[in-house]
Amino acid sequence: MGRFKEIIIEAAAPYERGVQYGEQAMEEITLCIERYKEHFAAMGRMSWEEARSRVTPIRQLLLKDYQDCLAEVEGIAKGSDTDFVDLMVLNARYEFLHFPTDGECTAFALLREATEDGLVYVGQNWDNRPFVLEHTLIVRETEKNGTRIIGTTEAGQLIRNGMNSHGLGMCANSLNSIFDRAGVGVPANFLRRKLLSLKSLDQMIAWLVNAPRTVSNNYCLASAENRAFDVEAVPTAPWLLLPEDNILTHANHLVGDRTVDAYQGMKFRGELLYKLLAKKNGRITTDYVKECLKNHENFPDSLCAHMLEGETEMRKMWQTNASIIYNLDKLEMDICYGPPCQGEYVTYTL
Repeated sequence: MGRFKEIIIEAAAPYERGVQYGEQAMEEITLCIERYKEHFAAMGRMSWEEARSRVTPIRQLLLKDYQDCLAEVEGIAKGSDTDFVDLMVLNARYEFLHFPTDGECTAFALLREATEDGLVYVGQNWDNRPFVLEHTLIVRETEKNGTRIIGTTEAGQLIRNGMNSHGLGMCANSLNSIFDRAGVGVPANFLRRKLLSLKSLDQMIAWLVNAPRTVSNNYCLASAENRAFDVEAVPTAPWLLLPEDNILTHANHLVGDRTVDAYQGMKFRGELLYKLLAKKNGRITTDYVKECLKNHENFPDSLCAHMLEGETEMRKMWQTNASIIYNLDKLEMDICYGPPCQGEYVTYTL
């Protein structure tokens, strides 16, 4: 059974936390950079060198409100003996490779009334290129103010999804809208890491609404206060979606206004996951959630995604690299390495 490498970061200051991260994941970070250089070349949308040339204005924007996150990336570069600009490209790869973005991930949140144990959950199937699996990490961080965070990411990137000791959880998935454009905005990785340092759901929503962005991304948020929102963060005014009958699901299609949806894919996984969860509304268990996340209906556009045998075209190489369930009351994470139908979930306690 595969298992993700776990790194533990305990330094108080952001830069020192980054150094600890880089020292523990040096090999995986080097691999991640090399794989993405190959991936940029294979996709033909933007060269790695062109992406590097666009880092400076992004860094200047981040100096205003994201100094801690920026310092952490600088520390990762130091600790792993890698180039800071290369790490910035890794942390902005969603934006650089966005046109068009393939359908990534299916997220969900469950309020107490939906679950058999009366607890709050948020989670997702994280779908991406198969090569990403080899350098995916579980990261634990403790900030100076005592906030503890656990989540997953690609080596060299800030935490991409996770939960914190304030009972907040965040997962995300790609979106494409007609408003998306090339330009300078806050990369989603920096925003996600900032969200996980906050203490309330209202703070998370405020940061999401106000962050300058040039491309769309979706955020599924939940709190142990028994609240959940989905934020379709398009470059104009984001849409806030509420749970329906205490269940919230989202994949890659815009729900707030379908007329501005630029994603032409047929992966209606958000709707499928809602249908499956609604069958046991009020009696949903974690075991049932896991069964839903293993679902193969509409394969290969299914909730549990797999590489097609013999596939060699990069755009069609896709799989679920991690299936994750965050228990926001018990502060536990259940995570499966690779497609959930092929592995076992392992529990980590924050």
